[in-house]
Amino acid sequence: MSKIKVGIIGGTGYTGIELYRWLQKHPQAEVVYVTSESYSGKPLSTIYPEVAQRCDIQLKAFEEIKNQEVDAAFFCLPHGHAVNVVPEFVSRGVKVIDISADFRLNDTQSYKRWYGFEHPYPELLQQAVYGLPELNREKISQATLVANPGCYPTSVILALAPLLQKQVIKNTEIIIDSKSGLSGAGKKLSLTTHFVEATENVAAYNVGRLHRHVVEMEQELTKLAQS
Repeated sequence: MSKIKVGIIGGTGYTGIELYRWLQKHPQAEVVYVTSESYSGKPLSTIYPEVAQRCDIQLKAFEEIKNQEVDAAFFCLPHGHAVNVVPEFVSRGVKVIDISADFRLNDTQSYKRWYGFEHPYPELLQQAVYGLPELNREKISQATLVANPGCYPTSVILALAPLLQKQVIKNTEIIIDSKSGLSGAGKKLSLTTHFVEATENVAAYNVGRLHRHVVEMEQELTKLAQS
């Protein structure tokens, strides 16, 4: 059986490198390119020395690979960066798995409010499958565009799904206490993710329905409650 040819767009962030490690262990996957605008032309081991011995790969700029044929492409870019390049891959029949929030929400107005940009492809928002395999395994297997969920939505939706589906709890009075680590914030330096500030500490942020994952959780939990 021939291997699935995979590309990773944005492979030097924490998500990208972890994805690369997993794909290197997958018996049916072959990573044919990894992109980085900052490190193009250099080996991945420049940033992550641990890959040097077994599975190093030369990083490429997006322009170098945008027309290269692959079976599947993972987009590991910041929010708002994948939205304008994913449609070209989808139109070529490439299976796209987007790690950002660019295709998670069904309503274009939600993007303007929560992510600060006008979403130009409402038809793809309707086409995208929400990437929780525990709930959407069959749909994911058939989808061309998969929108991976956020960190808090993953923990919240999976916990509440059976309770809502079996009507064990009311869908109007739910309080969630959910905590995450720091890697989800990415590599960008900030005071709150500085080790001295974070170690042995817990900090609340965006309290009072200010967190942009709220709309994502409500969207998917509403579907479950109505199913």
